[in-house]
Amino acid sequence: MKTMKNISAQTRDRIVCLIVAAVFLIGLTVENKYYLDILINVAYYSCIASAWNVMCGFAGQLSLGHVAFLGVGQYTCVLLYTRLGVTPWIGILLGSMMSLLLACFVGFLALRLKGTFFSLSTLALSTILQILCVKFDKLTNGAAGITIPYRPAAANMIFESPKWNYLLFVILLWTVLMVTIYIRYSRLGSNLIAIREDDLAASSLGINLYKNKVFALAISAFFTSMAGCLMAQYVLFINPQGSFNSVISQKAAILSIIGGAGTVFGPLIGSLILTPAEMFLRAKLGSSVQGAYLIIYGVILIVVILTIPNGIMGTLANRSRNKKSSQIERKMKKETDA
Repeated sequence: MKTMKNISAQTRDRIVCLIVAAVFLIGLTVENKYYLDILINVAYYSCIASAWNVMCGFAGQLSLGHVAFLGVGQYTCVLLYTRLGVTPWIGILLGSMMSLLLACFVGFLALRLKGTFFSLSTLALSTILQILCVKFDKLTNGAAGITIPYRPAAANMIFESPKWNYLLFVILLWTVLMVTIYIRYSRLGSNLIAIREDDLAASSLGINLYKNKVFALAISAFFTSMAGCLMAQYVLFINPQGSFNSVISQKAAILSIIGGAGTVFGPLIGSLILTPAEMFLRAKLGSSVQGAYLIIYGVILIVVILTIPNGIMGTLANRSRNKKSSQIERKMKKETDA
């Protein structure tokens, strides 16, 4: 029987992914709605951060306006349901496809930019879409937002128990992680990492920088949109300020960086640690000392970034590689001495 050391890294990550899904499913036994809401938010932000990581962690393109894809998916899904009666099961797919097409369009225009110019262009996109949603009030109901009628039914993706919503988030999270694992060990993943490390060297090796970046952005946008649509069906309300809130993009970046951007499970680790911490601090300190939880949250982030700049998973991976290198060097030295 193979041990964890003898199997390939890809197979090991798949096994870990199954274990993660099994652990998350234990949350279905939780009866307290507050704790269940925390678990839903952890799964939600894990999905968004993992989707962000596909583009920004692997390819090294910092996007500060990723929430644009989330908002487009939410509005497409909700408008189809409230105006045309299209079931959200179909609306989520259509909304995600709209976000994917938007990502391809954005990629065509913005992915030729580098560094802060690309980051600012994505931030501008989310701001423009937010303004459009407010201006086209006849379609989107403007700043007031859209309330989804509470009609519990499986066909409406509205449930009396939030456990069903949580189950959908866990399934999506497992799917995103499995896709991330596939990308990480595929040719696309190798190309993206090469682009992140040195795009000029990657281009000289025949890697199509533009094509690979567009693929990564499209995949990232698709899953970001799906997560947003599931959240809309959970809270039963959307508005321009929430759907296109740049804080969500920033949080996705922070969770990935803290957990380890460019790693498979880094965004998940970041969300497991920081999302409950933020919610608990906001619940305990939000009413007594306004904004205190943000200060504590910020201090935690600064300490982590200063002590482990590669993130939790990145630091652990580096230590593992250094340990293996030391073992190989000692082994070669012994063979040479013999």
